Amino acid sequence: MAKVENKLKITAYKKDTFSNSDKVGEFAVRYNPSSIDHKYNICFDEGQAVGASASENKFRNSKPEEISFDLIFDNTFIAEDEKNFDVSKALKDFKKLVVDFNGDIHRTNYVRLSWGELSFKGQVKDISFTYTAFTAKGIPLKATAKLTFVEVVNIAERLAEENKSSPDLTHIITVKEGDTLPGLCYKIYSNPAYYLEVARVNKIDNFRKLRAGDRVILPPLNR
Repeated sequence: MAKVENKLKITAYKKDTFSNSDKVGEFAVRYNPSSIDHKYNICFDEGQAVGASASENKFRNSKPEEISFDLIFDNTFIAEDEKNFDVSKALKDFKKLVVDFNGDIHRTNYVRLSWGELSFKGQVKDISFTYTAFTAKGIPLKATAKLTFVEVVNIAERLAEENKSSPDLTHIITVKEGDTLPGLCYKIYSNPAYYLEVARVNKIDNFRKLRAGDRVILPPLNR
């Protein structure tokens, strides 16, 4: 059974593979967010045919997801054994981990958010701090960090996840044992009859003898 995180944990990495070997550090919050906004943005191409009374929304792509929430850094009401909590130091450590420039990789760190069922890979898009309580000497005792993280997905992972089979894209498929050219055409074009055109493009003389390991190009076809 997977372990459920009681506190939101923000882990920083040098690379978008998010592997333990690239881990920079982690930050466990003192107070979990009271709410989280999770934004999905889908883009369409709007085209209107001649004589049509309305436009057609044709799917173009999905933009990276975004997650936003507030974090509280508070030293105004804490338990006796936590009186050493330093808001200024906590803010500095947090900022260094998630938003400051990392000279080793010449960019900011990638981060993974983990809490309960939440697992989000991304990087900070926006961050701002609001200070609401101070000591007589002006030292912060309470602050709120407003954060927006934008999704980061490794290209290989994205392609595997989307498993694109659009007939409007060029596909290069590695033949597996048992694959046939009509079968591959059906998978991509929803019509096995295009096997002759694909055979011509790939200069395949005998479409019945595909060899495992061969690579077959299935281009966009004017259907």
